[in-house]
Amino acid sequence: MSLIAVLGAGNSGLAMAGHLALYGHEVRLWNRTAASIEQLKDTGIVRCTGAVTGEAALQVVTSDLGEALDGVYLVLITTPASSHRDLAAAIEPHLTDEKSIVLNPGRTFGVIEFEHILQKNSVHTTPIVAEMQTIIHTCRKTSDDSVVVLALKQSVEMAARTQDGTLNVYEMLPSCIREYTVPAKSLLHTSLGNVGAVLHCAPVLLNAGWIENEKTDFKYYYDGITPTIARYLEKLDEERLNLARKFGLELDGVCDWMKRTYLVHGECLYECLQDNYSYTTIDAPRSLQHRYIYEDVPCGLVPYESLGRLLGIDLYFIPQVINLANELMGLDFRTEGRTLERVGLHPETAFEDLQALATS
Repeated sequence: MSLIAVLGAGNSGLAMAGHLALYGHEVRLWNRTAASIEQLKDTGIVRCTGAVTGEAALQVVTSDLGEALDGVYLVLITTPASSHRDLAAAIEPHLTDEKSIVLNPGRTFGVIEFEHILQKNSVHTTPIVAEMQTIIHTCRKTSDDSVVVLALKQSVEMAARTQDGTLNVYEMLPSCIREYTVPAKSLLHTSLGNVGAVLHCAPVLLNAGWIENEKTDFKYYYDGITPTIARYLEKLDEERLNLARKFGLELDGVCDWMKRTYLVHGECLYECLQDNYSYTTIDAPRSLQHRYIYEDVPCGLVPYESLGRLLGIDLYFIPQVINLANELMGLDFRTEGRTLERVGLHPETAFEDLQALATS
């Protein structure tokens, strides 16, 4: 039995905490907003259904970071990537060399940003920080203490800054999680393997009218991604793959990723989505104020665009989606997003630094 902290009590956090507790691990679940975990604090139980089933007893439920992190050896962060900067600063006083941190997921440049913030805050220890390419659990929170796990993804890639670090964290993962995880070849494989930026942002924006229509509900993947939108996403995805090729990386396109992760079949993205039974019950967001925009634009598309500028690649579709998000939401996601400069990469050396990560 081992003591693990799960930070974030949203969809993924409840699924992760429940999964670990059901397999005998002592879990401390932290959430920034105390009101969201009042019921969990009273009962200490996460009710899981679906691919992970049972009533999972948690050791601690708290909004106090110090209480959550005291004595744990592994910290699994399941908050949206857009909160990583603030969380890195908040977590620093509680770190020790014995702790390892895994971002679930890191999205694009998650480890790089997290380590940059730790260094800016004069971190007194050097924990290993790793990132998952995506979350392991396809899941939805059904109440403050209940979650349905629709699927457990296969072969989810994980990476730290170095291969030794990756293997170290991989061996530390509890077996019930490790069996769905594989060590990635490099940190660029996970960061540029961020398919959430492809699957999430554009469909929400292109379905904005239906999402804001209170009289209409629809299934996000099955109904919201039509053949026309799916073809658009494939063009967007090709720009992501072109960024990776500049570093000599041949990554899975989103269609091949879905085949590997969900074991689906199809000749194109639309067919793969329609064949994905795990997406059957996933509803579209009920508001544009959703992580598919507020996480995936600044932590996915913005770093892709910033990297394209560095590499001299003339991107078209990625900036187009960012521009549309800015206009519809009345915000500038580029200002607060993960540009190379904001994650601590200097323009003069960024390519060499990233190339080193691709081979380390």
